Amino acid sequence: MPQQENKLLRPLAVVAAILLIVGGGAAFFFSAKKTQQQVQQQAQQQIQPQATPSPATTPTPAAPSTAGVTPSAPVATPTITPGGVASTVDTSGWIAKVWPSDASEGAETLSDAHLTASFSNVGAGLRQLSLTDHFETIHQPRVPVIVQAEQQVPQYGPDGRVLKTADGRDLVSVAAPLAALGIEVNGTFINLSVDAAGSLWKRTGPTTFIAEIADAAGRPALRVTREYTIAKGSRQLSLSQKIDNLSGQVVNIRWYQMGPIDLPKDAATYIGEKRRLRFGYLLSQGFDPTQSFVQSREFVIDHAHALGTFTPGVGYGEMQHWPNAVGREKGFSLSWIGLTNRYFGLALHAAGVETSVAARKFSTIDSVDRVAMLRPPLANGTRDDVMALRTTSPVFAVNPGVSLDLSMAMYAGALVRHEMRADPAGKALSLDGLVIYTMGGPCAFCTFDFLTSGLLWLMITLHNYLTFDWALAIVVLVVIVRTILHPITKWSQVRMQRFGKQMQAMAPKQQKLKDKYGHDPKLLQQETAKLWREEGINPLGLLGCIPMFLQMPIWIALYALLFFAAELRHQPAFFGLFQTIGHPTFMADLAVPDHLYEFKGAATGYHVPVLSALLGPITGINILPLILAVVFYIHQTYLTPQTTQMTPEQEAQQRMIKWMSLIMFPLFMYNAPAGLTTYFVTNSALAIFEHKLIRKHIDKHDLLNLDKMKAEKANKGPGFLARMQQLAEAQRKAAEAKARKSR
Repeated sequence: MPQQENKLLRPLAVVAAILLIVGGGAAFFFSAKKTQQQVQQQAQQQIQPQATPSPATTPTPAAPSTAGVTPSAPVATPTITPGGVASTVDTSGWIAKVWPSDASEGAETLSDAHLTASFSNVGAGLRQLSLTDHFETIHQPRVPVIVQAEQQVPQYGPDGRVLKTADGRDLVSVAAPLAALGIEVNGTFINLSVDAAGSLWKRTGPTTFIAEIADAAGRPALRVTREYTIAKGSRQLSLSQKIDNLSGQVVNIRWYQMGPIDLPKDAATYIGEKRRLRFGYLLSQGFDPTQSFVQSREFVIDHAHALGTFTPGVGYGEMQHWPNAVGREKGFSLSWIGLTNRYFGLALHAAGVETSVAARKFSTIDSVDRVAMLRPPLANGTRDDVMALRTTSPVFAVNPGVSLDLSMAMYAGALVRHEMRADPAGKALSLDGLVIYTMGGPCAFCTFDFLTSGLLWLMITLHNYLTFDWALAIVVLVVIVRTILHPITKWSQVRMQRFGKQMQAMAPKQQKLKDKYGHDPKLLQQETAKLWREEGINPLGLLGCIPMFLQMPIWIALYALLFFAAELRHQPAFFGLFQTIGHPTFMADLAVPDHLYEFKGAATGYHVPVLSALLGPITGINILPLILAVVFYIHQTYLTPQTTQMTPEQEAQQRMIKWMSLIMFPLFMYNAPAGLTTYFVTNSALAIFEHKLIRKHIDKHDLLNLDKMKAEKANKGPGFLARMQQLAEAQRKAAEAKARKSR
């Protein structure tokens, strides 16, 4: 009978590949799987739920227990003793001075080439910190990216309802990034946030604030001074902060302060929330005696896990994120606290890290707690609450006339490694560890850092020295990767097709064996193995698809790289060709969908049921996913040509391939960034060309000739697996012979 092409193997291979890609995408969407490190972090002891804050004030922290927590040693100062000393000073009557409210609040700003800051009278914190050189969209007017902002949220009563003032207005809580919350002196907590009677902070300069604490007799006992600065050309906002002991006696001081607050959620929610909480840390002296190398890979906590679980009627409670169980067990020391979203990040760290190795240990922070700020539920019932971080210092015994230095700094900018390394503090603290190219979830393990780092280096090199355009750099990058992987692809496809051809030709003989020995599975297995040997079929042909699956980490790494690469943000494709010919939005920004037509009000977009829950709001008509569908159609048609004889099962396989290729995957990519879609279109188009070359090679060398395959097998002799089978068969026969003799 004439030999027929295998109509089933190729569809199965294509189905497997598409299932892997779509399954990986689904995993990115619905990823809720925690790494072991995250599980350990979430198992930390929960502190008592936070009390409802008093009206018209920010949440004032009670002094949390520090039992079992060993304070980090502060910067060595002879007159400041870590851990405190015995002090008999009665501080129960000490109180912060209230100043008249400052009408100029928020009027003064601090600005430089990279950062712009404005300030709040709430704890002398930040009203807003924005990036001077980065903007929300490419459209006019240019609105700077805000990385930190004062947050106002309603206050809720025990019944879950918003509390009201006497005149019916909602009561609100206010939290300002880096705001002072209060100071504990000899066990007495003194509020330094806000007061209904006026301001607790006096502005003595454009960016300088002071607070005074008086004893029971009204005499000045402590003075707190805060001053913000930005060095010229720096991405660091510095906070010089000191507490002067004016009391004439030794006092024990613990400092409470707001740390960073949530970065804004990404406008595009394609593949979900990508905000993360990070920590930089130093290894124990046993592993790093100098403690000068900052690590950051141990803790990558996504926003949902960092915020915690909301319980109706209770809220979130409080959660301590540092020190955590892993950090205690391994003896880690805190170096910096980081928050990131898709393209931007910030890190709070000690001052002076550029010049002092000792300062890389954030010794003025003993613990970092999460404070949840509740927002009203969204229309769809989900929550969008705010995560703020609260820092607590160790206890310091401060001698009279001495200043306790609690200075710190905050790096803020795009997640671009070379920019972070160019910053002296960023280099000293290895802040480039904030940059990770991984979608998280079950596929996180196969997004290897060395792959993404190598691909990023190659893409940047192509852009800077060859293409001078990011879209062309992506195209050339895909060409290079496919060329490097071509031998593996070729080897895999040749063996899969040869194996399929052999199995198709052997099908009638296998059916005869099944009819004859179907009643005895063991004998059927033996006869089938014998038939395979006689026909020269190597069972390793079953593994022909494995090398292709081994390539998947490379493609997943490239996928993650192009999604997170801040270098592509606001970059037009192909030298701005489409804008030059008069189209303002099509591929004008590789970090957003291609927008052949952009809807008015695209900042918020339109919410399509089910679809928007997965891909985010639809902001325009995008053509690249449709082009991708066409390429997929050509690809799958080329791989599975129509033939005269097809079984119903084979027809069902082909229908499933078309449905998945032409609808599901382009739909999944509809809201993908244009740079990412360019990668898929290029990769799929090259795959068609590559498969044509492989088929030409197969036809040229007559690699599907069954007689030729048998001759090759005979000349080579049995392979490794065949020899193993022969050895197993010999051992089986020897065992049977021994059993007969014993009987």
